[in-house]
Amino acid sequence: MVVAAASVVAIALFVRLFQVRASVTTSPTKQQPLSLETTNPAMAVGQGKPAYRGPLGDFFVTGNGHEGADFPPCPRPIRPAQNYKASEVYSPVFGDAEVNECANGLIPGISVYGKPAMGKRYFVGLAKVNYFAPLERLRLLTVAGRPSIAQLPAPDDPGSLRLLVLQRIPGNNQPGIMVWIDLTFQSLEEAAALAAQIMGVRP
Repeated sequence: MVVAAASVVAIALFVRLFQVRASVTTSPTKQQPLSLETTNPAMAVGQGKPAYRGPLGDFFVTGNGHEGADFPPCPRPIRPAQNYKASEVYSPVFGDAEVNECANGLIPGISVYGKPAMGKRYFVGLAKVNYFAPLERLRLLTVAGRPSIAQLPAPDDPGSLRLLVLQRIPGNNQPGIMVWIDLTFQSLEEAAALAAQIMGVRP
Protein backbone atom coordinates (compact mmCIF):
# COMPACT_ATOMS: atom_id res chain seq x y z
CA MET A 1 0.00 0.00 0.00
CA VAL A 2 1.51 3.27 -1.08
CA VAL A 3 0.69 6.30 0.95
CA ALA A 4 1.48 9.13 -1.46
CA ALA A 5 2.23 12.60 -0.25
CA ALA A 6 0.71 11.88 3.11
CA SER A 7 1.69 13.87 6.15
CA VAL A 8 2.19 11.88 9.28
CA VAL A 9 1.53 13.37 12.68
CA ALA A 10 1.29 12.09 16.20
CA ILE A 11 -2.17 11.97 17.71
CA ALA A 12 -1.30 13.89 20.84
CA LEU A 13 -3.47 16.43 22.57
CA PHE A 14 -3.56 18.77 19.61
CA VAL A 15 -4.75 16.44 16.83
CA ARG A 16 -8.45 15.68 16.66
CA LEU A 17 -9.27 12.01 16.84
CA PHE A 18 -10.44 10.38 13.58
CA GLN A 19 -10.61 13.59 11.63
CA VAL A 20 -13.51 14.35 9.30
CA ARG A 21 -12.49 13.90 10.44
CA ALA A 22 -7.63 -11.21 2.72
CA SER A 23 -6.55 -13.17 1.06
CA VAL A 24 -7.89 -11.15 4.07
CA THR A 25 -10.52 -13.03 6.01
CA THR A 26 -13.19 -10.74 7.34
CA SER A 27 -15.53 -13.13 9.06
CA PRO A 28 -18.82 -11.40 9.85
CA THR A 29 -19.95 -11.98 13.40
CA LYS A 30 -23.51 -11.84 14.60
CA GLN A 31 -24.44 -8.44 15.94
CA GLN A 32 -25.72 -8.32 19.48
CA PRO A 33 -29.49 -7.78 19.72
CA LEU A 34 -29.94 -4.13 20.63
CA SER A 35 -32.93 -1.95 21.25
CA LEU A 36 -33.36 1.02 18.97
CA GLU A 37 -34.39 2.92 22.09
CA THR A 38 -30.67 3.59 22.53
CA THR A 39 -30.62 5.71 19.37
CA ASN A 40 -31.08 9.44 19.37
CA PRO A 41 -34.05 10.28 17.13
CA ALA A 42 -33.00 13.91 17.04
CA MET A 43 -29.92 13.08 14.97
CA ALA A 44 -31.11 12.43 11.44
CA VAL A 45 -28.66 10.64 9.16
CA GLY A 46 -29.72 10.41 5.54
CA GLN A 47 -33.29 9.67 4.60
CA GLY A 48 -34.41 10.61 8.10
CA LYS A 49 -32.77 7.60 9.76
CA PRO A 50 -31.21 8.24 13.19
CA ALA A 51 -27.53 7.88 13.99
CA TYR A 52 -27.05 4.92 16.27
CA ARG A 53 -25.63 5.50 19.74
CA GLY A 54 -25.01 2.61 22.09
CA PRO A 55 -23.09 -0.64 22.60
CA LEU A 56 -22.38 -2.88 19.63
CA GLY A 57 -20.26 -5.98 20.20
CA ASP A 58 -16.95 -4.94 21.81
CA PHE A 59 -17.54 -1.30 20.93
CA PHE A 60 -19.55 1.72 22.01
CA VAL A 61 -20.76 3.76 19.05
CA THR A 62 -21.02 7.40 20.10
CA GLY A 63 -22.98 8.76 17.12
CA ASN A 64 -20.88 11.89 17.53
CA GLY A 65 -17.94 12.79 15.31
CA HIS A 66 -16.25 14.59 18.21
CA GLU A 67 -16.54 11.81 20.81
CA GLY A 68 -14.03 9.01 20.48
CA ALA A 69 -12.10 6.75 22.83
CA ASP A 70 -10.01 8.33 25.58
CA PHE A 71 -6.23 8.54 25.33
CA PRO A 72 -3.95 7.59 28.21
CA PRO A 73 -2.65 10.56 30.23
CA CYS A 74 -0.05 12.56 28.31
CA PRO A 75 2.09 14.71 30.62
CA ARG A 76 3.56 17.88 29.17
CA PRO A 77 5.73 19.21 27.71
CA ILE A 78 5.14 17.65 24.31
CA ARG A 79 8.44 17.13 22.46
CA PRO A 80 9.74 15.53 19.25
CA ALA A 81 9.87 11.76 19.60
CA GLN A 82 13.34 10.26 19.93
CA ASN A 83 12.69 6.77 18.56
CA TYR A 84 9.15 6.62 17.23
CA LYS A 85 9.80 3.58 15.01
CA ALA A 86 10.20 1.49 18.17
CA SER A 87 6.72 2.48 19.37
CA GLU A 88 3.85 -0.02 19.42
CA VAL A 89 1.75 2.46 17.49
CA TYR A 90 4.19 2.75 14.60
CA SER A 91 3.86 0.66 11.45
CA PRO A 92 6.23 0.54 8.46
CA VAL A 93 3.13 1.25 6.37
CA PHE A 94 3.30 4.81 7.72
CA GLY A 95 6.83 5.44 6.40
CA ASP A 96 8.98 8.23 7.81
CA ALA A 97 7.22 10.60 10.12
CA GLU A 98 7.43 13.71 12.25
CA VAL A 99 6.12 12.41 15.55
CA ASN A 100 5.77 13.99 18.98
CA GLU A 101 5.80 12.29 22.35
CA CYS A 102 4.64 13.10 25.87
CA ALA A 103 7.04 14.07 28.63
CA ASN A 104 7.10 10.43 29.80
CA GLY A 105 8.04 9.17 26.33
CA LEU A 106 4.56 7.95 25.42
CA ILE A 107 3.47 8.39 21.80
CA PRO A 108 -0.34 8.42 22.05
CA GLY A 109 -0.86 7.61 18.39
CA ILE A 110 0.25 8.17 14.82
CA SER A 111 -1.98 9.28 11.94
CA VAL A 112 -1.47 9.40 8.19
CA TYR A 113 -3.77 11.74 6.30
CA GLY A 114 -3.78 10.64 2.69
CA LYS A 115 -5.95 8.37 0.60
CA PRO A 116 -6.99 6.62 2.71
CA ALA A 117 -6.50 8.24 6.10
CA MET A 118 -5.21 5.71 8.62
CA GLY A 119 -3.58 5.44 11.99
CA LYS A 120 -2.83 3.50 15.12
CA ARG A 121 -3.38 4.75 18.66
CA TYR A 122 -3.63 3.88 22.32
CA PHE A 123 -6.91 4.11 24.21
CA VAL A 124 -8.22 3.55 27.72
CA GLY A 125 -11.70 2.74 28.95
CA LEU A 126 -14.49 1.91 26.54
CA ALA A 127 -13.64 1.20 22.91
CA LYS A 128 -15.59 4.21 21.70
CA VAL A 129 -15.95 4.83 17.97
CA ASN A 130 -17.16 8.17 16.68
CA TYR A 131 -19.19 6.72 13.82
CA PHE A 132 -22.24 8.67 12.72
CA ALA A 133 -24.56 6.37 10.81
CA PRO A 134 -27.79 4.40 11.22
CA LEU A 135 -27.53 0.92 12.70
CA GLU A 136 -27.95 -0.87 9.38
CA ARG A 137 -24.72 0.71 8.07
CA LEU A 138 -22.66 -0.59 11.00
CA ARG A 139 -21.13 -4.05 10.70
CA LEU A 140 -19.24 -6.19 13.20
CA LEU A 141 -16.51 -8.44 11.82
CA THR A 142 -13.10 -9.83 12.66
CA VAL A 143 -9.81 -8.88 11.01
CA ALA A 144 -6.93 -11.26 11.63
CA GLY A 145 -8.87 -12.61 14.60
CA ARG A 146 -9.36 -9.17 16.18
CA PRO A 147 -12.77 -7.63 16.90
CA SER A 148 -13.57 -4.93 14.35
CA ILE A 149 -16.33 -2.59 13.32
CA ALA A 150 -17.03 -0.94 9.98
CA GLN A 151 -19.18 1.97 8.95
CA LEU A 152 -20.35 1.07 5.47
CA PRO A 153 -20.41 3.81 2.82
CA ALA A 154 -23.49 5.94 2.37
CA PRO A 155 -25.29 5.26 -0.94
CA ASP A 156 -24.35 8.72 -2.25
CA ASP A 157 -20.79 8.71 -0.86
CA PRO A 158 -18.82 5.62 -1.98
CA GLY A 159 -15.60 6.95 -0.44
CA SER A 160 -16.95 7.00 3.11
CA LEU A 161 -16.04 3.49 4.30
CA ARG A 162 -14.52 3.44 7.80
CA LEU A 163 -12.94 0.53 9.65
CA LEU A 164 -11.61 0.19 13.19
CA VAL A 165 -9.81 -2.87 14.62
CA LEU A 166 -9.04 -3.58 18.28
CA GLN A 167 -5.47 -4.84 18.13
CA ARG A 168 -5.34 -4.99 21.92
CA ILE A 169 -7.97 -4.69 24.64
CA PRO A 170 -6.95 -2.58 27.68
CA GLY A 171 -5.83 -4.66 30.65
CA ASN A 172 -2.91 -5.68 32.88
CA ASN A 173 -1.96 -2.02 33.28
CA GLN A 174 -1.64 -1.64 29.50
CA PRO A 175 -3.72 0.66 27.31
CA GLY A 176 -5.62 -0.80 24.38
CA ILE A 177 -4.51 -0.31 20.78
CA MET A 178 -6.80 0.66 17.90
CA VAL A 179 -6.03 0.58 14.19
CA TRP A 180 -8.29 2.76 12.07
CA ILE A 181 -8.87 3.47 8.41
CA ASP A 182 -11.16 6.31 7.38
CA LEU A 183 -12.90 7.70 4.32
CA THR A 184 -11.64 5.24 1.73
CA PHE A 185 -12.90 4.08 -1.66
CA GLN A 186 -11.46 0.63 -0.88
CA SER A 187 -13.72 -2.37 -0.45
CA LEU A 188 -14.17 -3.68 3.07
CA GLU A 189 -11.89 -6.62 2.23
CA GLU A 190 -9.16 -4.27 0.94
CA ALA A 191 -9.44 -2.06 4.03
CA ALA A 192 -9.23 -5.15 6.25
CA ALA A 193 -6.09 -6.27 4.40
CA LEU A 194 -4.54 -2.85 5.00
CA ALA A 195 -5.45 -2.98 8.71
CA ALA A 196 -3.78 -6.39 9.00
CA GLN A 197 -0.69 -4.98 7.30
CA ILE A 198 -0.61 -2.06 9.74
CA MET A 199 -0.80 -4.53 12.65
CA GLY A 200 2.00 -6.58 11.13
CA VAL A 201 0.01 -9.80 11.21
CA ARG A 202 -1.11 -12.32 8.64
CA PRO A 203 -4.70 -11.67 7.56
